[in-house]
Amino acid sequence: MVVHLRSLITERQEERERSILFANHSANKIESVKREKIASWNFQELKENLQKGTVSCLDVLRTYQWKALRAHEKTNCITLFIKEAESWAIDWDIKASSPDFVKPPFFGVPISLKESIPLEGYDTTRGFAQDIGKPVKSDALLIQHIKMLGFIPYVQTNVPQSLLSYSCGNPVYGTTSSPIDQSRTSGGSTGGEAALIAAGGSVIGIGGDVGGSIRIPCHFTGIVGIKPSHFRFSHCGISGSIPGRPLVNANDGPMSMDVQTSVDFLKEVWSDNWISKNDPYVPPVPWNDELFRSDRKYRIGYYVDDGWFTPVPAIQRAVLEAKEHLESYGHTVVSFHPPHIPQMMKHYVRTLCVDGGAFIFNKLVNDIIDRSLYGQMLIFRAPIWLQRLLAYPINFLEPRIANMMRSLTLSTRELRESYAEIENYRSEFVKLMMDDNIDALLCPPQVLTSPAHDIPAKLFSAISYTAIFNLLDFAAGTIQIHFIFINHHHIAV
Repeated sequence: MVVHLRSLITERQEERERSILFANHSANKIESVKREKIASWNFQELKENLQKGTVSCLDVLRTYQWKALRAHEKTNCITLFIKEAESWAIDWDIKASSPDFVKPPFFGVPISLKESIPLEGYDTTRGFAQDIGKPVKSDALLIQHIKMLGFIPYVQTNVPQSLLSYSCGNPVYGTTSSPIDQSRTSGGSTGGEAALIAAGGSVIGIGGDVGGSIRIPCHFTGIVGIKPSHFRFSHCGISGSIPGRPLVNANDGPMSMDVQTSVDFLKEVWSDNWISKNDPYVPPVPWNDELFRSDRKYRIGYYVDDGWFTPVPAIQRAVLEAKEHLESYGHTVVSFHPPHIPQMMKHYVRTLCVDGGAFIFNKLVNDIIDRSLYGQMLIFRAPIWLQRLLAYPINFLEPRIANMMRSLTLSTRELRESYAEIENYRSEFVKLMMDDNIDALLCPPQVLTSPAHDIPAKLFSAISYTAIFNLLDFAAGTIQIHFIFINHHHIAV
């Protein structure tokens, strides 16, 4: 089995090298002066110039292939370039030559995709060697939609094996680093996407988030990411890290260098009911521009410590700076205390894994395991009754680890009880907010700034600041507040 898996990895790495050579050949077909001009445009300028016809879709694509290659050299963020992107760009240019053609809103804009998002003809390996050579047969509905809006998918980006990590490494494509400091992780599970965007290789990308997988990489790399609530996007054709998982769901969302770019994306995607017409499970709720542009003053709850895991001072300071900024605009910002975080984390982990970790364990035991997951495998190998027994002495030294060891389910009865507890927790949480007339929450995205590659495997419990909003199914996002200076590098906070 191992020989076969290593053979698959070798074949995929060779395919990846051919993909990079193809992109490099294509990128060098544009004059450097023109490329530098296009590369200097932000998202709005790029979109406007494509709409005006002052630049071709093909030249923009070649520019971003070139920029993506430079980002990949720094970070190892790309899995494959999408070879059809060139024909899609040419097709848009041909259509635009007709005087009757009406350009879609994102005409010719390149967009990068997390490797786990289904694109016709491409694998969604999630870092598993066993899933190499199993291309999906059709685009996810979300991909169909963004293509209609004019986007050109041009590159797929790296993920951690299994997607259940906030580092970013796997045995198929290797480890992705922060573009700021290669000794640090870009985050996960949408780490390749974050590294690519932060390094300037993409103006906008799509990630997925089941416990912070958009928000943590954005925090680590200093970019913007939004996780909508579950049914704001269609999930037709998209499966998460563990299939058959209710209540705690993966949500897709945009990632970009600035808030306005992600807002523009959501505004257009939700401008009509196309998604709802093609997926009746998505409510027909269009973008409300009047509400978005309202000058209403909000009452916002904030916290710098959830009582489970205290963030480093720089992150607490960033929250307080954001609080002061909001107050300067006339908003009211009041203290808020999220309830019962240890219990929330227990139910989150239990329902995240659903079957006591059996699905992920079986995937990993039949694959080549990335080093970052060795610790998870040790836990999964131990019977759940033994994990719970060992949790008692461990609780005196590491109560957060002990809590995690008590979390995996032994029975369907326990799982049903956790589902009920999540529903109760949601009701309690919303009531706390409503009783204090709180409209939104401000809090840390993580306990750390971008750490060394091996740290996330040791600090899984640090995801409490993001996982809570998956469990609640609240929309949530991350923005950069400032940088701190560590070892001659500016690290995003």
